[in-house]
Amino acid sequence: MNRSVSQVAKILKTNVEQVKIWVNIFHDCFSRTAAPPKGQERGFTDTDLLALLYIRDCCEARDLEEIRMGLEQREFLDRRFLDDLYLHTPLLQEPPDDLDETWRHGILLNGASINESLELARNYRRSAAVLLDLALKEASPFAWACPVLFTYRHTLELYLKIIGEITVFTHSLKDCVSLVEVRHGKKIGFPVREWILELDKLDPGSTAFRYSNDHIGTFKGAEYWVDFVQFKFAMEKTFDVIDFAILERGARETI
Repeated sequence: MNRSVSQVAKILKTNVEQVKIWVNIFHDCFSRTAAPPKGQERGFTDTDLLALLYIRDCCEARDLEEIRMGLEQREFLDRRFLDDLYLHTPLLQEPPDDLDETWRHGILLNGASINESLELARNYRRSAAVLLDLALKEASPFAWACPVLFTYRHTLELYLKIIGEITVFTHSLKDCVSLVEVRHGKKIGFPVREWILELDKLDPGSTAFRYSNDHIGTFKGAEYWVDFVQFKFAMEKTFDVIDFAILERGARETI
């Protein structure tokens, strides 16, 4: 993100003139916007701020040539400077001017990229699979149980609302199944229908795996063994069936 010289001075806990002095001394180590022609407003990129954080921390212990060498070797990418940068960075930023397809460490949020219903369901599907695989890899499924089960359940809810073109407000998988079957005039096939209803019995309000004080879930007091390997197989089978049906029928994408 871009910052003004006063914003940078505040982060560095110094004054504007000191920032300008550092930039003038090491001008070839900064962006053009940080050291613009006279009369133009200064603007500092994240890399500029990292360089200034480095200069500030080194100015008393190193001479100018040592600092310049450190800047050229990009020593400002040390974890402590990155942490300082992130501490003073908002979560939601204006898109950088040089943002392009090579930026793979974040996402550009806009309505077109996050609101497409089928892609959203598939995103949750991929995330659920990653979480479950990590649980199995670490041999600690209980530690991952709630995030895994919630993410799979939410994925299923999204898929059902797409194939059923459901617009009414509900989190009930049982209700979604009924609406899908009414919409398409036939029951969901075995064993997919049974798997969905099992999950609804476990978490009818989509709250059982999100909150420790859930009062809607019905599985408290009961005991169930969930084999994560079989669970993944069942969910992938279910998602494949619905995904294919959406594409085959051209279901209108609304959630």
